Amino acid sequence: MSAVVRPQINVYSETGDNTIGKHVLPAVFKAPIRPDIVRAVHTNISKGNRQPYAVSSKAGHQTSAESWGTGRAVARIAM
Repeated sequence: MSAVVRPQINVYSETGDNTIGKHVLPAVFKAPIRPDIVRAVHTNISKGNRQPYAVSSKAGHQTSAESWGTGRAVARIAM
C-alpha cells in the first residue's frame, strides 16, 4: 500500500482567534470538480429566484367556456 499524503487543516477556536489543533483533510475534498454538476446545481437553484409575470393576476385561470354539468351530451358551452 502506498502512503498518500493528505493536507492538514487548522482547527480554530470558537472565537476564530487561536489555532487549537490540526486535522487531516478528508479525501473527498481532493475529488475533481465536475463542471456539468456545478452547472446543473446552479441552474436549478437559480430557477427559484424567477418571478411570475403576466398581463393579469388572473391570467391562465380565466376560461371562455362554462360547464352545464353531466348528462347533457355536451362538454362546454360558450358564455
